[in-house]
Amino acid sequence: MITDDFDYLAPGGRSYTLAAGQLARLKKSSRVLEIACGRGEAACALAEAFKCRVDAFDIDPVMVEYSMKKAEKLGLGEYTNFFVKDGRDMDFGEGKYDLILAEGGALTYIGREEGIAHSADLLKEGRCLALTDLIYLRDDVPQPVRDAYEEGVCSYLTEIRYRKLLEAYDFEIMFASMLPQSAWDRYYAQMRRQVMSPKNKFTRAFKDSMMREIDVYYNYGGMFSIGYFYAVARLSRKNRVQPAGEGLRIPLAFSYSG
Repeated sequence: MITDDFDYLAPGGRSYTLAAGQLARLKKSSRVLEIACGRGEAACALAEAFKCRVDAFDIDPVMVEYSMKKAEKLGLGEYTNFFVKDGRDMDFGEGKYDLILAEGGALTYIGREEGIAHSADLLKEGRCLALTDLIYLRDDVPQPVRDAYEEGVCSYLTEIRYRKLLEAYDFEIMFASMLPQSAWDRYYAQMRRQVMSPKNKFTRAFKDSMMREIDVYYNYGGMFSIGYFYAVARLSRKNRVQPAGEGLRIPLAFSYSG
């Protein structure tokens, strides 16, 4: 699977979103919450495929307006509700949703542990959290890679640490995978085009940051140090899963030094 939709603002795409809906067994009566919906591509995909109710929010009012117009254009207005919200303030009531979608590193931006804890409160027992997030593939990540991806704000986990965090809040992983190299290539190719297009009014800071990230990924070992983790996890308070082993890790067949 590759990044197959240009309105996704991170590696991944519609195929991952729809797979999450299938694993969560969405139906017309289901309720979905999307954290940091961006341009509304995932919310509209779920509403169109499953005819379920999708609440979706983003902190950026421009993104929310764009998403609303997209839903109306696609005839999905009756299934979707887009609104401006800070993800650190998810006061929507307990046990309300059948699926929470957090794509594009949404949990990292709002606070990974807090986001997972809030999701556990908002989900019905036995229902699902689906996420895509950047992770480190190794412990000794080169400093240029850390500088480009963390930007002094974010921090990232390895896969095993991410799994343990989910388990700490009673989530049982149903399915997990890493996005393939093709997803990164497609994503960075389309982001380069968007950043360089005069039609898109990105800030100079965003343009510089994205171009630096692309350079680091391909020329300074980023592809050997970072990955994109896709997981669908079920809330399972009644049947807690056994924690993952400390040494659960597949070593890389290559290394990078620089």
